[in-house]
Amino acid sequence: MTRPDRPTHPPEDGSPTGRWSRFAGPLVLVVAAVSFGSVAVGTLIPSEAERELASFTPSAQDPDPSTRISGIVIGPGPGTPPVGGAHGPGFAACDGVAHAEPVADADAVHALERGAVWITYDPARTAPTTVQALAATRVTDADDLFMSPYPGLDSPISLQAWGHRLALDTPDDPRFEQFIRALAGNPATAPGTAAGCTG
Repeated sequence: MTRPDRPTHPPEDGSPTGRWSRFAGPLVLVVAAVSFGSVAVGTLIPSEAERELASFTPSAQDPDPSTRISGIVIGPGPGTPPVGGAHGPGFAACDGVAHAEPVADADAVHALERGAVWITYDPARTAPTTVQALAATRVTDADDLFMSPYPGLDSPISLQAWGHRLALDTPDDPRFEQFIRALAGNPATAPGTAAGCTG
């Protein structure tokens, strides 16, 4: 004996399918709002590291924040690479240039006078991948910044600005970015910033 087929009915509001369709839209909106909110908060509220770096931005109250960087040497010399002194009329390109060959000291010093930060590295003690990453992601097209090899450094990396030097083992050291933030294009520390690096 065959049983008659049961008639099919569209799902009622109380069925699982009906409940899902009723809550799915608002649930998607809530998830989207929470996701957007977390991104917005992350963008609007800087991290501790970002706040720390921002504190090295020069201001009228703190014209040379580099004085707070551990290990920095402030003063005209002596030392290598040079951070001041006599120079010729030419200057090293310093508007975000990664020089593949060493730069003449006199040309580099003139760039420092114009407000540039000079990143030097000992090619015998700095991995080629580190040099390539610095050139591509930090130096190229950056304002008041240039980089070149400098064989025979006392450390793998040395940063120079007019009257300032900092020796480092790696660019991952937080002092690397602090030095650049404090001194690149800083008119309180370099006498020729008005001429600029593109002059």
